[in-house]
Amino acid sequence: MRCPECHTANEHAAAACTTCGLILINAAPKRRSADLVTQRRRETDTDSTVCPYCEGTIASRAVRCRHCSEVVNEDFYRERARRTRARLNYSSWIAYIFGLAALLIFRPVGLLSIATGLLLSIIYYMIPVEPPPSRAAGRGKSRFGTFLRRQLKLERVAISIPKLRNKKLVFVGTPLIAALVGYSANLFLLQEPMDDILKESSAFHGMKVSVHFQYWVVPNVVVYDLQSIAGKQTPMDVHTALLEFAKRIRDKRYSRVDLDFRGVNKFSIDGKAFSVIGEQYAKKNFDFVLYKLPRLVHPHVDSPNDDRNALIEFHRHWYGDDAMVRNIR
Repeated sequence: MRCPECHTANEHAAAACTTCGLILINAAPKRRSADLVTQRRRETDTDSTVCPYCEGTIASRAVRCRHCSEVVNEDFYRERARRTRARLNYSSWIAYIFGLAALLIFRPVGLLSIATGLLLSIIYYMIPVEPPPSRAAGRGKSRFGTFLRRQLKLERVAISIPKLRNKKLVFVGTPLIAALVGYSANLFLLQEPMDDILKESSAFHGMKVSVHFQYWVVPNVVVYDLQSIAGKQTPMDVHTALLEFAKRIRDKRYSRVDLDFRGVNKFSIDGKAFSVIGEQYAKKNFDFVLYKLPRLVHPHVDSPNDDRNALIEFHRHWYGDDAMVRNIR
């Protein structure tokens, strides 16, 4: 540009006239920071190396070659493997924790979640932590023990816990949520199928049965509590309601089924035997479900005379010497 004072031609980026020394205010000031950035960029450009695959010139810090697109930085594989393994490790722990909690409510979901966590753990150990052998050319072969230690090394998992502003709400809300979940599991898995059975036939009208898990939280033990019966009902009606319930849950596996009367335990049946009773009742094997059942309960009910008397004794010991028992004497 030309100086407005002496009209001398100066460089475009000149800060002052070289002839008269007039400061050229229209020129962009030259800053030291810009010089440093330019200098560093030039130093980076001069710091180059040769690609081991195509022998092209690339920057020494380059991850991929700009000519052949091959990965030239081995740390790229390690960082990618570390991120992937960390995500899998985090997901597997979440699956394990959720599965253990779900076992208390719905066993199939819990087992599926734990199986998913196990599968994620297997995939975690299958991901290599070192670059492929072709990438590590020129390096010595590592021992199998070193390779195994690297593969079995777990990544750290940081589970962020949100800050709780109101601790009282947590202490009160957690038991309420646990009680709500437990009540829902007992209602939908056991009590609702039993209520449907009692509504299906008029012979069950007036009978009240409470079915729930032991202590409402133990998922392996089912309590069949006969709470009340009507005077018009016979032991055969009570027995049929029990068999209908056994047929409904024959596909589920429990360790024990307790037979209670108004909250007092009277008998217990092994879970596998109770499933067999449901299966035989579905096949209409009435001889088994009527006369073999008293011998499957604990304590056993035997009659020296015949199987019919054993069935009567079973009902008498279950809910006492009620009117329905006197009707069949």
